[in-house]
Amino acid sequence: FSLSPAAMDESSYWSRVQRIFNMMDIRTAFVTSAQVDAALDLLEQHEQGGEISAEKLDRARKIKEAVIHPDTGEKIFLPLRLSFIIPCNLVLDTLMLSARGFSQNVGAQWLNQTYNCLHYYANRNASNAESMEKIFQAYLGATASSVGAAVGLNALLDRAPQGRPWTRLARKLIPFCAVAAADVLNLGITRRDEFLQGIKVYDEKGEEVGESRRAGAMAVSACILARVSAAAPVLLLPPLVMHRLERTRFFLRHSYLKTPALMGMIALSIQAGVPLSFGIFKQKASVDVASLEPSLWNCRVSEVYYNKGL
Repeated sequence: FSLSPAAMDESSYWSRVQRIFNMMDIRTAFVTSAQVDAALDLLEQHEQGGEISAEKLDRARKIKEAVIHPDTGEKIFLPLRLSFIIPCNLVLDTLMLSARGFSQNVGAQWLNQTYNCLHYYANRNASNAESMEKIFQAYLGATASSVGAAVGLNALLDRAPQGRPWTRLARKLIPFCAVAAADVLNLGITRRDEFLQGIKVYDEKGEEVGESRRAGAMAVSACILARVSAAAPVLLLPPLVMHRLERTRFFLRHSYLKTPALMGMIALSIQAGVPLSFGIFKQKASVDVASLEPSLWNCRVSEVYYNKGL
């Protein structure tokens, strides 16, 4: 757990929001391996007392936080980096919000959960190695729950009396309900070893103190709440706004602009909503030892830290 306090300021909510906003800078998604290695070398020189300009140091830290996994120290695969979340989710969210009929809903939810499962795994707390069997179980559970929720809720609305104005609006809320249900199952299954076996906890200097199941439960719960909170503005605000706009004279005359307008609102919602939601919880979370298992009560510190994951 190598990120130092200087490299990861999480002292306030807005500093955490700014950090996530910087991690979402799409320019960091395309940095080369050579640029990442150069950034890591620069940070190592700084830790050894080398004089590095503040501008170069901030750039190196930005690249490290965006590309390097805090537990494994390995480079995160490009499409699964947080900095690539806008282009990926822009396509997936547009597909889910525009889906009509059984096959389109199933296809959109399947694609979304395939990406989510890979993204969650790439940005997990890596204290525990996870088998492909468990990952596949999480993928099946999340896909089944999202597809089931989307298809089931649409079928339920099909039974509603014809002509009711609220049914059209209610259909626009289905993607959020499906994604929220899947997020709980996906993260809960993919990362269940964190609360069943425990995750590593560290002292302020980054030295391992032990493992804790309760800290693992806190990490997974925080990520579920952040993910559902992040999905709300993206999958609720754009369709609700479009529900009003598409009935205006302008969009009735220029119906071809509906999809671009929807995609623009989705992109803005992701850029604003993800940092505001993810910033609620600290990445380097802390907890009093007294709140953890009795086996840790006699350790040398009163407070420990752990990687929450994304």
